[in-house]
Amino acid sequence: MIDWVGGEQNLVGIIIPLSGICILLIIPKITETNRSRRYFLPAFIFWLGFQLLIGLEQGTLISFPHPIGLLSAGFLLIGFFTLMTFGLFAAWHERDPYIFSA
Repeated sequence: MIDWVGGEQNLVGIIIPLSGICILLIIPKITETNRSRRYFLPAFIFWLGFQLLIGLEQGTLISFPHPIGLLSAGFLLIGFFTLMTFGLFAAWHERDPYIFSA
């Protein structure tokens, strides 16, 4: 079953965004995340989709045609970077300026 997603190396790559998704689902119970969470969670989901697509390409279960797999992976990666940038921008704007002033 590990061969379906391209082996152990890709399985470790899939665990990283999964742990990020789990952390983002738990964090609102601990602290206030405001608007930045609505960007970070879809970004990690895009990263998970990217890792799954790459793993499935290298695995034995499903093989997408080369242009479709490549374009889909590119769009998922661009979506990840875009949402992470928006999330960091939202977190930067919502910070408390009195905490960082000396």
